[in-house]
Amino acid sequence: MIFGGTAANFQLGKAEKLAHAVKELDRKFEEELAAKRAKELGLPYFNLYAVPIDQDALAVLTEEQARGGQLLPFYREKNYIKIGMLDPANPKLNSLMSDLEKRHFEADLYIISKSAYDRAMENYKAIRAPQKDLEQVHIESDSPGALQRLRHLQAIGEEIQRVSATELMNILLTSAVAMRSSDIHLQPESDYISVRFRIDGVLQETAKFHNAVYHSLISRIKILSKLKINLTKLPQDGSFVVETAGQNYEIRVSLLPSTYGEAVVMRILGDLIALEFEQLGLQHLAYSVVEREIKKPNGLILTTGPTGSGKTTTLYSFLKRANKPGIKIITLENPVEYRLEGIEQIQIDEKSGLTFASALRSVLRQDPDVCMVGEIRDFDTAEVAAQAALTGHMVYSTLHTNDAAGAIPRLLNLGVKAVILAPALSCVIAQRLVRKLCPDCKTVEKIDASLRSRIDHILSTIPKNSGAEIPNSGAFYRGAGCSACNYIGYRGRIGIFEVFPVDEAMQQLIFAGSSTVEIKAQAVKSGMISMIQDGLLKALKGVTDVAEVFRVTEE
Repeated sequence: MIFGGTAANFQLGKAEKLAHAVKELDRKFEEELAAKRAKELGLPYFNLYAVPIDQDALAVLTEEQARGGQLLPFYREKNYIKIGMLDPANPKLNSLMSDLEKRHFEADLYIISKSAYDRAMENYKAIRAPQKDLEQVHIESDSPGALQRLRHLQAIGEEIQRVSATELMNILLTSAVAMRSSDIHLQPESDYISVRFRIDGVLQETAKFHNAVYHSLISRIKILSKLKINLTKLPQDGSFVVETAGQNYEIRVSLLPSTYGEAVVMRILGDLIALEFEQLGLQHLAYSVVEREIKKPNGLILTTGPTGSGKTTTLYSFLKRANKPGIKIITLENPVEYRLEGIEQIQIDEKSGLTFASALRSVLRQDPDVCMVGEIRDFDTAEVAAQAALTGHMVYSTLHTNDAAGAIPRLLNLGVKAVILAPALSCVIAQRLVRKLCPDCKTVEKIDASLRSRIDHILSTIPKNSGAEIPNSGAFYRGAGCSACNYIGYRGRIGIFEVFPVDEAMQQLIFAGSSTVEIKAQAVKSGMISMIQDGLLKALKGVTDVAEVFRVTEE
């Protein structure tokens, strides 16, 4: 019986393969007939089996219109679309094409086969159900209630599939805003979805949902973000806006294929209330240097640090201080993350040829007083920025280096001439962000002897002319965790900095092409304290803790 069963299975498999081969032959024959018919009619032919259907194109016609006219839009680029058709003599064809023309669409028609048409029409199922209630996603005012529901969703297991994708999105977004999260991470695993919020720069495990809700949630996110629902094997990026009373949020979405499905990151961008200059965290001589330099009518001020170190926020605070009726300010950003009233903000688009360098050249012809260049990463941008600073403009920009001293060799390595850089560069700022201790649960922390010895050594090397004073108490603090900070121990972030002006002595080092070590030695000689020293001074004041300072400053 075993052998008989095996033989039967073999025969069944052989029959299935034969049926599949016959079906393929029939399909190819049908495509050949469609191609022949197109040639007879003098029309182009297209094999729809060879390409994925573009969801944006599909949305141009409703399913009812497509069936009535025996049409199928399958490719779209802005207002240009390609449409497959079965019968050029269909009586509804002319009216549908006329309607598309009124909507300013330019269309090319192709003959397609009936089986390809039927197969492609199945794509309407993917966009049919979730099209309803697209505007219902919102951020609620009842933040504590959303947090409770988030925890409840984790506890109900597979029953979560009864919760609509819209409600789930509302809960996720409301909870994230309530917890001051900048990003929502959704990572599918074998039997659950991991939900993590990035709070004050650190990912926090927030919840785990049963994966029964995965497909409906991903489809909802894709539709809101205007992404292709049927595309799951390639990365996609999109965005959508959530409007609430008194506050608008732009949600930037990134999808990436992973082992168990598409991983999602949603970045939450609210209407920025730009920090006041005094709130950045600059202190002592660093505060005086930066305050003096940003008051000047021209020069190049650079902020350096890795992604997420607060460079843009620092530059926005400079812009806020400079933003007065008699001052024209233009920014070049990629992307424009926050809207600033009274300031012209330009979105860089390198694909279309609008680079930082080309945009800056054009901006200078607009007679600005202050320019902000989102990032300097090539010779052209660096040279134009330096030339602008020399010709009477104040230029703010960012650079990716580990510390302040590394900015000068970096610009020289990009090709900027020392004779241009030395007089153009006014000031260099390096920064990181540390989490602030929650004031409601802050308590004194006991430091062991070896760590205390290391801290004392770092503080002992602070330059005498830096203006820094070491508190006599010598006490450090930590956050115990409470309901006000969601039991994390931290609430908010503040910058730690190192700053030096480009004075005459520093200019001589630029002319000489000096190393990072030599530049740092001169900066310290002129009173610069390092980021780790600035952080430890803030820890002694109870603003942050020692562990946080070492976490962000040690490479």
